[in-house]
Amino acid sequence: MLKDNPRFARMVGGVPERLGLWMLSHLQYFQLGAHKQPSDVRLIKQVRRERTCLMSAFECFTLHSLAKACGRMPGEIAEVGCYRGASTKLICEAVGGVHSNKTVHVFDTFEGLPKSSPPDRGIHDENQYACSLESVREYLQPYSNVRYYKGIFPATSEPVNDLQFSFVNCDVDLYEGTLGCLEFFYPRLVPGGILMSHDYSMLNGVKQAFTEFLADKPESAVELPTSQCMLVKRG
Repeated sequence: MLKDNPRFARMVGGVPERLGLWMLSHLQYFQLGAHKQPSDVRLIKQVRRERTCLMSAFECFTLHSLAKACGRMPGEIAEVGCYRGASTKLICEAVGGVHSNKTVHVFDTFEGLPKSSPPDRGIHDENQYACSLESVREYLQPYSNVRYYKGIFPATSEPVNDLQFSFVNCDVDLYEGTLGCLEFFYPRLVPGGILMSHDYSMLNGVKQAFTEFLADKPESAVELPTSQCMLVKRG
């Protein structure tokens, strides 16, 4: 499998990854355009043009679609790991755009990835994927419903300890960060709420965190055709 190939894994985050995603996404635009809402496809194209985005067009569509469905449920929206804000904009548009009354809580170091641990197999470098809070805030300036929390999650979670969530997007790349997301948000997901993660089928640490956390839970990770997975909270 690709995630078990160290040479392939070390290319993650580099030029080959971005070029591959650009080529793949342009093929996927044709497929999406054949049977999805044109406005959704236009939004994905726009966001991927505006900001560096390490998700394919299909992954962008999946994120936007699930956020839209969960946005109609009770509960808050959260994202852990926003990079340059492309995924956050897709979420914001999914829950009502600039006129939404649904708060989107965004957690990120805004200084890149923290130090990895043994399950991550040294794939990423510390401080990789750095983008400043100021840059993300400027890009998402039209969305007054976004709240930002700078630092390593879940150490930054205190302001939302008492909230419940209907949708969470987790894109932190590392074992400890993914496990932290699961431990914090699982008991705070409303029944039917979704926690989605990027890179589940690509990064060993991400998958290991899900496997260990769900070992004694009634839910299972639902693997999607993309690199993503989702956890749907039982009632």
